[in-house]
Amino acid sequence: MTNLLRKGAANLYLSLAVSLAAPAMAEDEIQLLPPGLIEATSPNMTPADKFKKNPPWKIGVSFVGVGNTWIVQMIEEMKREASSNPNIGEFLFTEANWQPAKQVADLEDLLVQKVDALIVAPLAPALVKDQVAKALAAGIPVVNFGTGGDILATTVEVMGGGERFGEVGGKFLREKLGGKGTIWAFRGIAGVEEEKQRYDGFRKAIEGSDIQIGTEVYGDWNYAKGKQLCENLVLSGQPVDGIWFSGADMTRACIDVFAEAGKPLVPMTGESNNGFLRAWKDAGVDGAAPIFTPGLGPATVRAAVALLEGKSLHTHYYSSPAPITNQNLDEYYRPDLNDAFWVTSTLPDDKIKEMFAK
Repeated sequence: MTNLLRKGAANLYLSLAVSLAAPAMAEDEIQLLPPGLIEATSPNMTPADKFKKNPPWKIGVSFVGVGNTWIVQMIEEMKREASSNPNIGEFLFTEANWQPAKQVADLEDLLVQKVDALIVAPLAPALVKDQVAKALAAGIPVVNFGTGGDILATTVEVMGGGERFGEVGGKFLREKLGGKGTIWAFRGIAGVEEEKQRYDGFRKAIEGSDIQIGTEVYGDWNYAKGKQLCENLVLSGQPVDGIWFSGADMTRACIDVFAEAGKPLVPMTGESNNGFLRAWKDAGVDGAAPIFTPGLGPATVRAAVALLEGKSLHTHYYSSPAPITNQNLDEYYRPDLNDAFWVTSTLPDDKIKEMFAK
């Protein structure tokens, strides 16, 4: 799969770095993403041939919602992966508009359409237990995309972000501030399990230190809302020594606010979004960014396909590559692309340039 990564010096560095860091894979082991971007985190395996079915297959997806550039790119990568496989006859993608009740209805509809495999990104895992259980009882493999692994009894889990995401930023700020000071926390969308897990990881990382959370706000992973909230905090004069962000659009917004207000920058966290990497580089902020690859989308499609082919998979996979830092920022930033691009894409470079050229 390494040929799917962007060609060029930046991703050559990435491929070499992660290959050296990644454990060796068995020759017959299914590779959901290039080495270093994801790892099997459970020794348990699905039984071979349990879900084997003759193509063409109908694969259904129940996703939480749209609304940010990461999701847009992830969906494009997921749909491209499905369209490139001639054995997938139908790829049914639904999104719940961030409404738990709609996700329940979407899942019921996908089951009525008799999908052969189901990919579900649970908004509220406990609320979709019945639908997932119904799918499994009907012999339909379920790939859990994102969160809820301790609540949902699915076939395979493909995870990323979560507590490890929050932990990266928390550890960075704890180290930069010498274990003391005041932090602002910019959270995502209230009530979303992924948001809660990121925040929990951040809190655990600063636990036991003398760091105080001066204020926390919900910026909905959104630039405009994040900017308004940051403007309010800057104008209030509240002390701040560092800022933890649950998403990079909010970080980029706050960097702009600090520049417009003439306020000295403080250490800030973000994620692997090209717009944030540009703002990070241009502003010279001291930062750290966990990599949350949109390649998780196609990884779930590959997992569903492998199960339908009768192959054996690990029951749990997790994506948590080494973070981007000031030291390796130039290896990831794409100055030839616009702010909407997210690094470690599975798209070929010609498609990346078509979608994200400045």
